[in-house]
Amino acid sequence: MPNESSDSFVPDDLASSPLQSPSSAAVVSTSSTEADIVSHNHGRSNHEKNSILSQIISLSTSNGRLQQQLQFEKQKATSLSADLRDAAERIVELEKEEWTAGSDKPSEAVSLPPEPPQEPPEPPQEEEDMKGWGFRDPRLRPFVIISIAYLLFTVTDGAIRMIVLLHAYHKSFSALQVALMFTLYELAGVFTNLAAGLMGAKWGIRFTLIVGLCLQLLSYGLLFGWQDGWSDETAIAYVTVAQMFGGIAKDLTKLGGKTVTKLVTPEGKDTRLFRLVSLLTGWKNSLKGVGYFLGSALLEVSYELALGFMMGLIVLALPFAIWGLD
Repeated sequence: MPNESSDSFVPDDLASSPLQSPSSAAVVSTSSTEADIVSHNHGRSNHEKNSILSQIISLSTSNGRLQQQLQFEKQKATSLSADLRDAAERIVELEKEEWTAGSDKPSEAVSLPPEPPQEPPEPPQEEEDMKGWGFRDPRLRPFVIISIAYLLFTVTDGAIRMIVLLHAYHKSFSALQVALMFTLYELAGVFTNLAAGLMGAKWGIRFTLIVGLCLQLLSYGLLFGWQDGWSDETAIAYVTVAQMFGGIAKDLTKLGGKTVTKLVTPEGKDTRLFRLVSLLTGWKNSLKGVGYFLGSALLEVSYELALGFMMGLIVLALPFAIWGLD
């Protein structure tokens, strides 16, 4: 009929088909794009896998080549070692043949000449020098002589301090006045040490030891002149000067006692040197204490007896220093 709509002429199967809808077309297009992307990514991942596998195969091949080269070098080194060993054996054989050709009996078995007897090694010079090293050894004679003189002097050095101190106390001198009497005794040591070193280097230890003992005799002799009737000022000045000679004598004698230990000790035997120094120092300190008690005890008997006894000890030490040392 002429008045009917154009839609009535569209077939039912075409009217219900999704291709005729715009939204359906868009969905189909999107699905197609995603499929292309997935396909592209799958192809790319396969390419990367193939590349990695190729690299692994290449590294494995390189490693195998390196192993083969290393094995070849080891075989080469082994072959060189064998060649060197053969060459060494050949040289030994040639030497034996030359020695056999020059001998009188070439047919006999070759034997190496006997080694000459080895002499026992000579002991080091230091050990020879130190055999029998003791106080009876003649090399220790200077040490023994100087030590005896120094230790006897030490008794008198300790005694003179107590004799002057206690005798001044009996004469009612104050503590400050007694201290003044010992000022030059201590100050003399400051300058004497330098002078004693120069004297010892120029004239020897024997000279300084004898001078020290003589000055100690002079110091004790001057103390004999201490008079009771003098004023305090005169007595202090006199005793201070007398004590000054005692201080000089102390450091001159000490130079010999401390130096001889080094002179009699061989080079490189520091342990023995330390033993000698410790022995001498211990005896010195002990005998100085003996001098304190001995001087005090003798002073209780008589002032002159105390001085005379100490001078006798110095006279006893002088012959050792004069005739016992070169």
